[in-house]
Amino acid sequence: MVLTTAINFIRARGPDEFWRKKKIFKLAAAFQGRKRNCYSIAVRYVHRALVYATKGRKLKKIDMGNLWETRVQAAC
Repeated sequence: MVLTTAINFIRARGPDEFWRKKKIFKLAAAFQGRKRNCYSIAVRYVHRALVYATKGRKLKKIDMGNLWETRVQAAC
């Protein structure tokens, strides 16, 4: 993980890249291995995880609707 010290600002070619990488590493904190530590790999897996999260929100609404219908039918 990248720490917020002055030397890291110099090594990371400016504060913009520093904060962008910090955001990606924060989202990848729960991953294991190089998915968590290597920036170029972490970007891919974080992007994929966000896609799954977006799809999952829609699927959750559909599942809850189906569950609601099943409960209503069972109660009738």
